[in-house]
Amino acid sequence: MSVRLLLKTIFPAFACLLVSSATAATLVDPDPDVTITPKGYGSFEAGQIVSGYYKPPSQPNQRIAHIWQQRAFGNIGFDVRYRDILTIDIAGEGMMAFSTPQVGNLPTTLKPRQFFYIKSSNAALTLGDPEFLNGVLQAGMFQYKYNPDVRNLGEYMFRSNPYPLLIYSSFDYAMADLAGLRLNLNGFNKLFSNDLLFHSELIAFPTQNWSLSDIAAVNLLGDGISIGAGFSLHHWFNVYQGQYMARAYDNYYYNESFIAADSLMDDHRAVKVMGRIGLSPLQMLQHLRGGDPVPLFNRNDGHIYGEVDILGTKNYPDRYADIKDRMIYTFGFNVPGLFIIDLINIEFEYCANRSSFSDEFFYGNFPNWGEPQMGLDENGIDSLKRSPWCWSVYVKKSFLNEHLSLIAQFAKDHKKLDFYYFDKEYMSFREPMVNKKEWWWVFKTEFKF
Repeated sequence: MSVRLLLKTIFPAFACLLVSSATAATLVDPDPDVTITPKGYGSFEAGQIVSGYYKPPSQPNQRIAHIWQQRAFGNIGFDVRYRDILTIDIAGEGMMAFSTPQVGNLPTTLKPRQFFYIKSSNAALTLGDPEFLNGVLQAGMFQYKYNPDVRNLGEYMFRSNPYPLLIYSSFDYAMADLAGLRLNLNGFNKLFSNDLLFHSELIAFPTQNWSLSDIAAVNLLGDGISIGAGFSLHHWFNVYQGQYMARAYDNYYYNESFIAADSLMDDHRAVKVMGRIGLSPLQMLQHLRGGDPVPLFNRNDGHIYGEVDILGTKNYPDRYADIKDRMIYTFGFNVPGLFIIDLINIEFEYCANRSSFSDEFFYGNFPNWGEPQMGLDENGIDSLKRSPWCWSVYVKKSFLNEHLSLIAQFAKDHKKLDFYYFDKEYMSFREPMVNKKEWWWVFKTEFKF
C-alpha cells in the first residue's frame, strides 16, 4: 500500500472513529460527570511571495518573484471533561501542501504532499478555586501562547534559536507546539497567572533536549492593561551523555575532529528573556462603565502592545559579541473595524541582526560551524544583508458565530519557502525576504466547530 493511499485511508477512518466514539459516549455513558465533545477544524490557504530570494546550498542567491504557496489542513479530535477536575485533549491533523521549487526530475516536488500527525495529546488536572487561587497541571503535547495580542511578529520565546538567531514561524499560527509539563497558577479573577514549563525541544537543533521556562502575567482594569515577563533555560538539560554532534558534524555523523575549544556549540545552552505590555483603552473604558460595551467598537479595537525578546543573554567573541544582535523588538496595534471587519492588525519588528537567519549549517552545509550566515548575492559575493525591519498586516472577518472565517495577510516576515521533501540540493534554509521592499501575501478560508 502506498503512503498516499495509506493516509487517505487512515485519516477518514480516524475522523469517523473519533466522531462516532464521542457521539456514542455522549449517548450511552452512564457517568453524568463525563462530557465528551467532538471538535474539528479545516482551512485552505494560498498566496504569493511577490519578491525575494531563493538560496539553494553552495549556490548564490537567485531572485524570485510571484512564487505561489498553497496548503490545506484538516483537524479533528475531542475534548473529554470529568467534572471540573480533569480534561483530556486529543486531536489528529492532516496537511496537503506543495513544495517550492518544482523540479522536473523530482516527482515529489510536482504533486501535493500529504501528511498525517498528532496535533495535540494532553491531560490537564485542575485544583482550587478559580476566583481565588487554582492550579492546572498539564502533561503531554499541547499548544502554548503567552502573548494573546500577537498575530505574526513576536511570541518568539519558544519559536526561536539563539546561536545563530533563527525564527520559526507559520502563517496564522503565532504560538508554539510544546511537549512536556506545564504547571499553571492563577487566581483572583485572572488578575495574575504563572506558567512553569519543563518541555522537550521539537524544532531547534538538537531536538529532544529539555528546557525549563517560566512565564508570568498580570492583568489590570478588566484586561485593559496586561504585563508579562519570562525566561527560558533553552537546551539546559542535554538528554545525551557527553557531546552530541557538538560543534559540527560531517555528513550527518558526529565528527570529533570538528570540536573547538570553547563551549559555544558543545551543549547549545542559552538563556532567553522576554518582557511585554499591552494597553487596551476600550477595555479599560468598558471596565469603568461596569462592563457595558463601548458603542461602534469591538472590544479589541485600538489595542496597542509591544514585546522585547533577548534570545541569548551571553556574548561570545567574534561570532556573537553584541547582545543587541539577539534582541528583537515588536510593536503592534489593532485598527478599529467598526463592526465591519472583526480584526485589522498591524505589526512591526526591529532586529539589528543582519544575518540571513539560516539553519543551513545544521544539515552539513557550512563554512564555519555556528557562525551567523550572510546571503550570497547574484555574483556569489557574501554581502547580501537582511533589512532589520519586518512588518505585517492581518485582516480577519468571521461569520456564523465564528464557525467560518476569511483571513488575509500581507507581510515581510520570517516565512521560509515551503519544502515538504528532503533534498538538500534544492532546499532553501534562509529567509527569502531580505530587503525592505520584499513581501508576500496569503488568503485563507477556515471553518471550525
